Amino acid sequence: MLFTLQALVLDKDKVNEIDYLVELLTTKGRLRVLAKGAQKSKRRFLNLLEDLTLIRCHLRRPQKGKTLILESADLLYIPESPRRDLVKFYFFSYLAETMKQTFYAPLGSEEFNFVIQYLKILDQEAWQEGFKTIWEYMCLKFNGLEPYLEGCVRCGERPKRIFYFSPQAGGILCFQCRDERARPLEQFQIDLLRKIGRIKKAEEIFEPLEALESERGREVQGFLEEFFLYHIDWEPRALRILKEALHG
Repeated sequence: MLFTLQALVLDKDKVNEIDYLVELLTTKGRLRVLAKGAQKSKRRFLNLLEDLTLIRCHLRRPQKGKTLILESADLLYIPESPRRDLVKFYFFSYLAETMKQTFYAPLGSEEFNFVIQYLKILDQEAWQEGFKTIWEYMCLKFNGLEPYLEGCVRCGERPKRIFYFSPQAGGILCFQCRDERARPLEQFQIDLLRKIGRIKKAEEIFEPLEALESERGREVQGFLEEFFLYHIDWEPRALRILKEALHG
């Protein structure tokens, strides 16, 4: 029986000498499907199985086993800028790696649409490091790991002027609850983090994106990267390569 769904290609691995096992991100969760003959195909899967390509999949259930068969696919969108821009190439690799390592539960349609529209915006716009910060926050948010910003994580008090940010505690701390690892934040910085946290649609990224390029915004980039790496408990290989390309 055939059924159809939209999917974002995350990765593929060779199976035998002619097939690919393809990992897909869908609203039904991550799927691993078998593309028979895809290594040898000159037409059926041409350019359709590259990382972060959006496709419409035509799948069927196998007579034996559980791995779905990818009968065919239609191209819906393929990013072009990573082919011309090395930094974007590394960042798109970072996106794919973080999705593979953190998106375990199925995404809702709203979250899936955000990912697709975010990729399209990133593909069209000039590179800014704030893109990375917003992506890291959204990854945390989709997994229920975003920083708590409405009050002190430990006592619940809502600080009015003095804020401290602690990855280990999971968000902001008040003056009384701060520890030696917590970093002070200014009102502008906590407002910026809250603004990023309120993003629901990809087109809403532009205002915080501009603020992230300021001096205080760049400090937020560092705070949030530290928070992200602490809570996913793993350092993506693509992140190291991206940072080397950006900063040497």
